[in-house]
Amino acid sequence: MRKIMTLCALMLTSLTSWAFTPESGLYWNADEPGSGYTFEIQDNFFFGVFYVYDDAGIPFWYTTSGFLDGNAYVEGDIFISEDGPCLACTYTPNNTFTSNLGKAQINFLTETTATITMLGQTLFVERFNFFLGDELQKMRGEWQVVYDVSEYSDNFPFFADVLIFEQTETFDGDYLATGCRSESTIYNRCTNYALNNNDLAAAYDTVNDELIAVVRDDADFYLAYYLKTGTNQFDGEAFSYAVGSSPDLSLAGFTVRGFRSASKTFVDSGTGPAKSATNDSNKTALGLNKLLNTNKLKSAPASKLEASTEQRIMTTIKRLEQQLINK
Repeated sequence: MRKIMTLCALMLTSLTSWAFTPESGLYWNADEPGSGYTFEIQDNFFFGVFYVYDDAGIPFWYTTSGFLDGNAYVEGDIFISEDGPCLACTYTPNNTFTSNLGKAQINFLTETTATITMLGQTLFVERFNFFLGDELQKMRGEWQVVYDVSEYSDNFPFFADVLIFEQTETFDGDYLATGCRSESTIYNRCTNYALNNNDLAAAYDTVNDELIAVVRDDADFYLAYYLKTGTNQFDGEAFSYAVGSSPDLSLAGFTVRGFRSASKTFVDSGTGPAKSATNDSNKTALGLNKLLNTNKLKSAPASKLEASTEQRIMTTIKRLEQQLINK
């Protein structure tokens, strides 16, 4: 079963676009290190601090602020601050005033990347990764996930989940993040039961900068995720499909958002597996698909995937399924 999910996770290479929420944090230009840009977003108000230098190499602290337009763009005057207190010195008030540098335009491209345009030049910046590792390693930890299934359910608009990306590993030559749907938030690691019934495998598409993950929803269904990932959140789509079939990529999936709720250090420091797999016939893994209206799933809006992309994905799915059947 792990092989099924591993190969499914590697087969999808192009996803639809969706809304995202920019992350606050420290940004930098990896090609031109030495300066920093701190972005703080509260509701739709943006405040930015630029740690840069003047023509003589003297460090300066510039700021800008404004309200986000369209969730991802802001434009504001550039202010300069000077004459403040030095480190461990007696406090003296600083002087902040509008500079002669015009306006700064910040346009977020994803949760953790943006462009800054000022003085006629555009700079690409990204949130600085101090400690989390590569795109798969940074997923390690516990994530709270919310699905918007309002269009596909008769009884409720949302469904919640808890996913644990426990480790990265190389499996049959493929580099993956693996884990599970948590059996309970009491256990901060994957229990034997969770690994046997709701295991998870994910791969990162470096060409399209997207995370593809597959979770065993229950004995009859999978959930496939197509995600844009930030440092502590992700946005994307999820598709439910029966074991032995394929996700219908011609139809739109349901919106999914995830937030990191526990660090990889917390997961690493746990004492699990805290519970062994059970043979209790009364214990079953209830998957999301069992709670949805399958007729509404079949009448979902059309996907934004191009026909050539959809055909390539589906061809790969069937080829990989056949390889699994023959093993």
